[in-house]
Formats: sequence, C-alpha cells, structure tokens
Amino acid sequence: MSRTNQNNARPNLPDRLFWEVNLQTLDWQLAYRSVIERVLDRGNDQEIDELIRFYGLEKVLSVFTTAPIYLMDHRLDLACERFGIKKEDTLCHQRKIARGKGWL
Repeated sequence: MSRTNQNNARPNLPDRLFWEVNLQTLDWQLAYRSVIERVLDRGNDQEIDELIRFYGLEKVLSVFTTAPIYLMDHRLDLACERFGIKKEDTLCHQRKIARGKGWL
C-alpha cells in the first residue's frame, strides 16, 4: 500500500464525516490523527479501508493504539475486533479506565 505525499491529495472519504471542517484548506497529512480518529469513530468498513490505503496500516494502527484519541465504547470494540487488538492495549481504553470510564 503506497502512501501519498502530495499536499493537496486527500483520501476518498465522504464530506459528511468532516461537517465542521473546511475541506478546501485541510492539510490531510498534517491532520492525520484527527482524520483517523474521526473515521474510526464514525466511519464504515469501506471508509476505514480508505484510511489504510491513504495513510498505511502502520500509521492507522499507531494512532489507534498509542494516540490520545477518544472512541465511543462500541466503536473501540469494533476497531479492536477489526485489527485484532485487545482494547486493554489501546491508550484510548487506558484513559477511559483512569477516568472511571469517562463519558457514556
């Protein structure tokens, strides 16, 4: 899977996922953590596949497991199942536990 490095290149993701963002000025490479978090939390399987195609599996997994992102519990479970990772091995889950489960 090749990764694109063009400044104006963007993943083939629906605008509905980024309703509050000016997509004309978004730097998709610079904002990769936010993009990955948003798609993992609100995207479907095809959109997650597009994340992997655009950013590469290694970068997506790195954000998923080690970045301070927030995913709803059911989305965390789905992503763990998809990637074969225990939720206990994600920073997202560890932060929820440290906060007493956090939000509903």
